[in-house]
Amino acid sequence: MIENISKFFNEKSWIKVLFILIVLMLLSFQLRAQTADMKFAGDNEFLKKLFSDEHGRMYLLALDPYYYLRLTENLYNHGHCGETLKEINGKLLPYDTCQYAPPGHPVSWEPPIICLTNLALYYIWHSIDNTVSIMNAAFWVPAVLSMLLPIPIFFIIRRVTNSYIGSAVGAIALITAPSLLYKTCAGFADTPIFEVLPILYIVWFILEALHYQDKTEIFNRNFKNIFSLFVIVSLIVEAILGAYLNISEGEITVFATEIFYMLSFMLLLFGIVIIIIKKIRNETIPFEIFLTLAIITTALAPKMWGGWWYGFDVIMIFFIIYLIAIKIFERYDFRFILTGNFKNVLYMTAFYIFGSLILLGIIYGANMILSPFLSPVGYQQVLSTYQLSTGWPNVYTTVAELEKPESWEEIFTASVGSPLLAIFGILGIIFSFISLRYGSLKIDIKYSLLLSLWLVVTLYASTKGIRFASLSTPPLVIGFGIFVGQLIRVLERKDILILYTLGSLSIIIGIIGIIKNYNKIYEIVVPSLYVPIAEYTLLIGLLVLFIYKLSDIYNSIRENRELIYKIASILLCLGIVIPQLSAVIPFSEPPTFNNGWKESLDWIKNNTPENAVITCWWDNGHIYTWATRKMVTFDGGSQNSPRAYWVGRAFATSNEELAVGILRMLATSGDEAFKKGSVLMNKTHNNVSKTVEILNEILPLNRSAAYKILTEKYGLTDKEAKEVLNATHPEHPNPDYLITYNRMTDIASVWSMFGFWNFSLPPNTSNDVREKGWFLKLRAKGIKINNSLDIVVILKKTVKYSIANIIEIKGENISTNNVLVDSTGRILKIEKPLIHRLIIYDKNNKKYYNKVINESANTSLIVRIDNNMVYAWLSSKNLEDSIYAKLHFLDGYGLKHIKLVKASIDPTSYGVQPGFKVYKVDYGNYLN
Repeated sequence: MIENISKFFNEKSWIKVLFILIVLMLLSFQLRAQTADMKFAGDNEFLKKLFSDEHGRMYLLALDPYYYLRLTENLYNHGHCGETLKEINGKLLPYDTCQYAPPGHPVSWEPPIICLTNLALYYIWHSIDNTVSIMNAAFWVPAVLSMLLPIPIFFIIRRVTNSYIGSAVGAIALITAPSLLYKTCAGFADTPIFEVLPILYIVWFILEALHYQDKTEIFNRNFKNIFSLFVIVSLIVEAILGAYLNISEGEITVFATEIFYMLSFMLLLFGIVIIIIKKIRNETIPFEIFLTLAIITTALAPKMWGGWWYGFDVIMIFFIIYLIAIKIFERYDFRFILTGNFKNVLYMTAFYIFGSLILLGIIYGANMILSPFLSPVGYQQVLSTYQLSTGWPNVYTTVAELEKPESWEEIFTASVGSPLLAIFGILGIIFSFISLRYGSLKIDIKYSLLLSLWLVVTLYASTKGIRFASLSTPPLVIGFGIFVGQLIRVLERKDILILYTLGSLSIIIGIIGIIKNYNKIYEIVVPSLYVPIAEYTLLIGLLVLFIYKLSDIYNSIRENRELIYKIASILLCLGIVIPQLSAVIPFSEPPTFNNGWKESLDWIKNNTPENAVITCWWDNGHIYTWATRKMVTFDGGSQNSPRAYWVGRAFATSNEELAVGILRMLATSGDEAFKKGSVLMNKTHNNVSKTVEILNEILPLNRSAAYKILTEKYGLTDKEAKEVLNATHPEHPNPDYLITYNRMTDIASVWSMFGFWNFSLPPNTSNDVREKGWFLKLRAKGIKINNSLDIVVILKKTVKYSIANIIEIKGENISTNNVLVDSTGRILKIEKPLIHRLIIYDKNNKKYYNKVINESANTSLIVRIDNNMVYAWLSSKNLEDSIYAKLHFLDGYGLKHIKLVKASIDPTSYGVQPGFKVYKVDYGNYLN
């Protein structure tokens, strides 16, 4: 019986492949489903409820997914992605009134693919469970789509090495790669999954076409078969659908988009089904069908990611180099080098390049045909500069993932999680030139050339920004799988020396990998039970493969070399994949949005006017627009704008009148006062520094005083001055609500750098030398002794000693000293603290203390007493009296125009609680 199991699977190899793919796909899903278990909360039910909706389903991760969630909900509710419709240049267009508002901006009638995917899953799931929301469906989209990741990797490696084990190892390396795991896990309903899927499938289809390059139907003018029929019909249908989408306008565009995607994916699926059927029948497949699938995927790629062209360029350059190589090797008759069929490869090159360009031109317009040739030049300029030609500060210089990596180790770690794995991946790409499939050693360039080019291009991109390290993940894990696959092929020769050396090493690697991670075996097999059917199906698949492999080993029990080979192979596989899987289990990530924030955002949504504007730092802007449907000054899609300076200035300044003037200007006129073509920019000959100087001078003043300065000091005409004042001192301003939250304390160095921005410095001045401020959170406690309150602020604590600042408050008298004590509590030293100012806000007794301690010091200490809690912060001198410090630490104490109206818990970062605060801005009598 057990012998027949192995025989069955070996005879029906497609069933074996099917079960391997099922396991890999479900393993990818289950690894990403771990986030839904909210393991970060442990057994804390309060935390779980804080980060989940009324049905206990976790909120989305990160920030950008909330932008696409809002668009998806708009598409569902309105039939388009805008908040409303607005006539622009005689055309009715969807309009986003929330983002970068005022004034907002138009959005395309064509919905993004992620919105359609969100809705597709929502319709399916909601038909089963009517408690499911669009957010709940969007939460699972990346995890569901991640099931498509291992398929092309498995077949690419198998095509190069003919090794099931190498293919599985490479696929698992991809689905566990840190660069992809987080950004494609459940809850991260963003676009990264769409950045990687097209190139994976295009490369797979091209490699399959290369394998079958000797078989052609269309170029042999054989049109009376299913292959030719599929190719011709598919390309015609795709062209018709693309042309219809390209020329469609208005509401019909949404329908055209849905039809385009639906039929395009159906064509891809139908083509793959044809190939599977023919493969099961052991029939030869013409290369045109693979090229057709590659062309359709290329045509879809621009709708998934703006950087789609790099994959097309890689393949185009590969084909050119490959054709040249074939000619050279044919001429010099290198018999040990496998080249290719020049005539058919030439057909393939023309078919793919021109077929793709024609379809791209039909679907997107003539400009798209030039995109693969012009985009690399423009993209290189973007990657190579941090300088803005406009003269405004560049927010992108503070975005961590856009920073240039400092070493290859950093790139490899970000890409595949381990420099060692990356090195083996590079070796695997090199070894892919060596083919062990034909009994004797051969050099085969048709796969290795494409993979090498892909790796070189993506590694180069990685050096320009750590964000691009994920582009190199697929070729590196493919190379790693090839490396393992080639080792398996060497073992398969069953040479006695190889078995005793490489075989023994493989067995040792396997045993070490299992022993070191044995305590995680159960979690690896059962990563999550949140979706029981997925886990049970995964376990069934693993059980079937286990029984097959057991049978396979059992059948070799009388053949020592065969037995050693099979045991060594499986242990090598386990020794590699178990540590990889162990590294990502458990995997958990808390959402940013939570019910604490929701309480305050619901208050804004329900208790503020329709024209209310929310001003905040940009990072959470997408959450605020989704939760409130109110205008937001700027967000993650518009952060690199002049508003970064103005919002940073409003928080960093100590001048309340200036802060209120900035908020009034942004909330009502947006960029009108300082945009290119404005009165001030024209008057100063586009001198941003001078424009900013004038605005900073007039914004704190009332309208009449500002008018006088504009006309008398800067020579503006009456008409020009009034146009400026209509933007800075509007007669009918929009109400503004300011938000602070605990993490803003942590990133004070970022927003304050923009707020203190010195425009007279060269634009490329390093951020390291620019003025910025900071806050440092400290631990503190209060002790009531007789009629005095002693506050202990821990400044530094080690195993051997502690330094604390002791503040004694007795009536109106304050004294403070730094105390050094050893581990036994013995006082070693007492001295006056080196702080510029001591600021204490006693919320319980409504008392405020502000005392200069040391004029020459550069840091200050801010203390807040609230019920039984004492909070403390060290502050840079330039932020001690800032609007942010007064708002977030002191609840706006001492401010005339900015008042706290709502506060709720902020569990996302340590700090004052409630730590999510909403303030209403009162503009005062500025029209005088």
